[in-house]
Amino acid sequence: MKFDFHLPSFLKKLKRKTAVILPKDVGAIIAFLGISKEDTVVEIGGGNGFLTSYLARISRNVITYEKRKDVFEILKQNIENQNLTNVELKNKDGKEADEIADFYIIDSNKATEILEKIFNNVKKGVAAYLPNIEQAKSFHIKSKEYFKNVFTLRVEVEEWEINERRARPKHIQLKHTAFLTFAINRKQPE
Repeated sequence: MKFDFHLPSFLKKLKRKTAVILPKDVGAIIAFLGISKEDTVVEIGGGNGFLTSYLARISRNVITYEKRKDVFEILKQNIENQNLTNVELKNKDGKEADEIADFYIIDSNKATEILEKIFNNVKKGVAAYLPNIEQAKSFHIKSKEYFKNVFTLRVEVEEWEINERRARPKHIQLKHTAFLTFAINRKQPE
């Protein structure tokens, strides 16, 4: 049985080489950060461009870093095929990011290290997509040095099977994809 992630049609058309950030986590990132059409977003770890595609549709512009050349080529093709003109792609390590931006979104196992380099460039907030709790813990603790409001959560989606005879959770569920750590409202230097 193939699991259906209920992806919107524009995502189903994208080529994939790596794991992707699914809509359940994309929605939380956008909602908890409060990203709007006025914002500039730096994305570190663009992968196949699933999150990039959403961000380009709702923000002023997106600067996306992807260090792997093979993945970058797929990302570039996926963005070009959607005619997203407000995306700047960089085939560089996210540790090199130095743009001043409203938000940074980090999908990297080096998230804590990246945070230490970019926190002064963040106007409003940061979100990190982290597969394991130890990464989330490290990022959460480091974020408290720089931001007033820091929280970590995990988004679970439970799909239901509904028909005339019954309503119950489906037997196959997508529970864990990643921990999301948010750091909002930068502290002022003392």
